[in-house]
Amino acid sequence: MLRAGPTYGDGMRRTIVSGIAAAVLSIALAGCASAGSAPDAPASPSASDSPTAPAAPVSTGADAQARLAGLPTPSATEPVLAVGTVLEQDGIAGLCVGFVAESAPPQCAGMELIDWDWAAFEHQELGGVRWTQGVAIEGTYDAAAQTFTPTGEPMSAAAIQLPAVETPQGDLDEATIAAVQQDLSTIQDDSSRQDPNLLGSWGERGTVVLNVTYDDGSVQAALDDIYGEGVVFVVPALR
Repeated sequence: MLRAGPTYGDGMRRTIVSGIAAAVLSIALAGCASAGSAPDAPASPSASDSPTAPAAPVSTGADAQARLAGLPTPSATEPVLAVGTVLEQDGIAGLCVGFVAESAPPQCAGMELIDWDWAAFEHQELGGVRWTQGVAIEGTYDAAAQTFTPTGEPMSAAAIQLPAVETPQGDLDEATIAAVQQDLSTIQDDSSRQDPNLLGSWGERGTVVLNVTYDDGSVQAALDDIYGEGVVFVVPALR
């Protein structure tokens, strides 16, 4: 599912697509690229500190969707690590940490990347669009402005390894997982309620996994309040 935000490339339709960030999160912290040194990776969610499985039926539908419209969209005022694609069109550089269409040039929706210097990283250019993929950058994230401001030097994502994210075992059946995902997709499909923080969702191990741009814990807490603990497991792209 594509998150709401500026679309970089040739303007593709925004839809929620699952699984991309899960692939990004599996890269390994092996050292430093020549462009800079790898930052210490923050702690990641794990099964041991995740919510327990739900004990009561999960309530979905109109009421849950109305509450989802009020999900928090936290900012990262302290440096976090982003791994994604940098793409510039019409003079605006964007950082995409979610779905990227593998076209030529690529297309994606992301946050504006402040003070990006193309001379600092190898890149490609086609049809007035410049891009580079597999970039790791430390910086701060302003959710309201949808901007990312680097605080360190960019490096190749191949030079780092983020801790693996282990999805906790849940007890949701396929129908409940589908209903919760439908709630989440409804927010994205309604332009008046689109949440720029949501990147995509999928079902895994009896749990709904929700990929978001960033979470300081408030998104997980809000979803636990809406659905009950153990229903939705939040995985942030910025860590």
